[in-house]
Amino acid sequence: MFRLILLVPLACWLLAARAPRTRWRVGAVLAVLTVAELGVAFGGWRVRHYQHSLEVLMIAAGVVVLLTGLIWDWVDTDGGGVRHWIARVLGGLYGVLALFVLLFFVLSDTGGFASAPADGGKAVATPDAELLLSLPVGLTVVDDTTSCRDSNAGGFCDRTFAIAIAAADGTPDDQVPGRLLAHLGDSGGWTFGSAREEGFYDLIGTTRRACRPAGWWLDRQSEHVSVFAFTPGIPHDRFAPAQAAVTVEFTFSHQICE
Repeated sequence: MFRLILLVPLACWLLAARAPRTRWRVGAVLAVLTVAELGVAFGGWRVRHYQHSLEVLMIAAGVVVLLTGLIWDWVDTDGGGVRHWIARVLGGLYGVLALFVLLFFVLSDTGGFASAPADGGKAVATPDAELLLSLPVGLTVVDDTTSCRDSNAGGFCDRTFAIAIAAADGTPDDQVPGRLLAHLGDSGGWTFGSAREEGFYDLIGTTRRACRPAGWWLDRQSEHVSVFAFTPGIPHDRFAPAQAAVTVEFTFSHQICE
């Protein structure tokens, strides 16, 4: 319901405008901006890389169009009645308030209020399941967990998939990591670093990691993926079912990729 505030500029304009020459021209521009703003606002996951950036730019453009149109209409007419003046005042107040709110969001999304630049920015979202895309034939997801948390290094959101071999498939456990790495590289465009041996009590195996910056302007964040391959035959406790051969963990944060 909060998004309905995007209709305010168009409503104020239709109530305030009197000159036919400007009423429909400015109204058409505001209508197009309003539809575009609502489309981006409700776009969700698929527009995550530019959602806030486009919202701020389009709302700012709407404010400029509204205030310019109100001045233009006032010059072309004798002022109008009480209803027109009330709509003009409300439109002007909306424009001024909107610019201050937009400035606040720009500072917030760029980390202006954070203790360290890397810790600020737009709140990270939980990675979507579509990041894993369609698995290669013979592999299946046996567990899917998500979590978000704050730390001294800023906010993080994770999504971890446990991958196992389908019952009817004969792929050896040690071939699963290679198939997943090739799948993520070809389908997702990930570039992985060299393998790292892990030796903690719940990490008995090898990890390959990748990180890339994503998003435009106010929507900048870092997207990480870790592919952890368990050593065949050694019990593991990686918050995954025992039959899992590999876990794939996607993480969103504002930490700079190293």
